[in-house]
Amino acid sequence: MIKLINVDELRQGMFIHKLEVWWVKDKRIRNQMLITDKRQIAMIRNEGILQLWIDLDKSVQAPVTPAPKKEIPQTPFFQEMDQAQSIFNQGKPQVLAMFNEARMGQGLDLDYTLDLVDQIAGSITREPTALLSVARLKNHDDYTYLHSMAVCGLMISLGKKMGLDEHQLRRVGMGGLLHDVGKAAVPLEILNKPGKLSDEEFTVMRQHPIVGAQMLMDANAGEDLLDIALHHHEKYDGNGYPHGLKGDEISLYARMASVCDVYDAVTSNRPYRKGWTPAEAMHNMLSWRGHFDNTLLHAFVRTIGIYPVGSLVRLASGRVALVVQAGEKSLLKPKVHVFWSLHAQREVKPEALDLGDSFCTDSITGAEDSGLWQNIDLNRIWALESA
Repeated sequence: MIKLINVDELRQGMFIHKLEVWWVKDKRIRNQMLITDKRQIAMIRNEGILQLWIDLDKSVQAPVTPAPKKEIPQTPFFQEMDQAQSIFNQGKPQVLAMFNEARMGQGLDLDYTLDLVDQIAGSITREPTALLSVARLKNHDDYTYLHSMAVCGLMISLGKKMGLDEHQLRRVGMGGLLHDVGKAAVPLEILNKPGKLSDEEFTVMRQHPIVGAQMLMDANAGEDLLDIALHHHEKYDGNGYPHGLKGDEISLYARMASVCDVYDAVTSNRPYRKGWTPAEAMHNMLSWRGHFDNTLLHAFVRTIGIYPVGSLVRLASGRVALVVQAGEKSLLKPKVHVFWSLHAQREVKPEALDLGDSFCTDSITGAEDSGLWQNIDLNRIWALESA
């Protein structure tokens, strides 16, 4: 449905069908444009545009304007999960617009990505695993866009573990957000195919690193961001693509992106397969000889954990527990809060348990489906820590 509105009614999330002018000086303003930032609205007003046509069918729900940036103290895990969900909800239209503009051959405006990268970095700083837990819940329709945000968060988390400075963290975060931008040139019937790609389709898909690097080159993105987009599918043993680089021929940032990209991909649910649990992903990735830089992969495992904070695990005692803290001596033995009996299929009185304690006789036997989250107030279980 097309609707004529006054410029004062223009909001983020609206899709401009047609501007009621014949000419604008600012080339960043055009017909067929999704409004993702308040600065775009200001540009339109500065051009003296009084009215414009909006396509309601292509518009998306306007994001809530974030509060001004300020120092935020450490927040409880589930409170940060709510904030992380808000970041994903607000960021999706921005990433979607970026891919759509690239698909239409428009130049990338990287300035719009900076605030999103900073928001993701802020969430990682406040509670490293909350945003990554939310990222695993992405659905098929959102995969391409939320995958980019998830890899951004993973890159920042890994960069922190490796001691990168603030400037470097922002660059690796941007690299993660933009690593798959070349997929904008892949036909949608291939990009969204629910099953395995044919050899011909996979050949087309393998071109996205080269196309993405060209897009970033045209946007003057910087060599580090080009390199991440171009080489995140290289393998440490030289069997990757597009250039078959080997070992240290692959840059540090690209080696980081390889690990983060694969981890988020294999832990995400897709139409043709259920995503692996973090424990399954770590086990399998560690077994792929030659795929990754082992030093970086082990740093990534220490960053994310075998059983990340906020995940659910099954215990040998037949109970389910919430992981609340990484193990001090072993990643296989975190601190947990027990709250569910598999035998009785009901809640039990919450109990704090340190699986790394020498007196503890219980142990983890596997990861539990997060479907329990829908029926249990895990925030109450978490609060046992301060009870």
